[in-house]
Amino acid sequence: MKDRTIILNLLNKFSNEHKNVFWKMKCSYSDGMGTTINQIKIIAQPGNRTIGIFSYRVETGIVSFCMYKKLKKTKSENIVDMLLDMINYSKGQIIN
Repeated sequence: MKDRTIILNLLNKFSNEHKNVFWKMKCSYSDGMGTTINQIKIIAQPGNRTIGIFSYRVETGIVSFCMYKKLKKTKSENIVDMLLDMINYSKGQIIN
């Protein structure tokens, strides 16, 4: 997947808009044969609270798990689309 830069830019945009929010990304699974799952955690301060988790397949960008407020994923939702939805959903909100 060639969207890594887009994903990082969207996450940085979100944390810049919400100064008390940061994110972490890690590889949560890789079989070494072309299947890699990354996990993105959205974390709010104070308290270091996880307020969102997205898991997606790196090769395709397809989201396998989404937990962020009332945001729902469709069957073949792409991570870039999910992050855009998260940004739009949270626009103008104060995240505590």
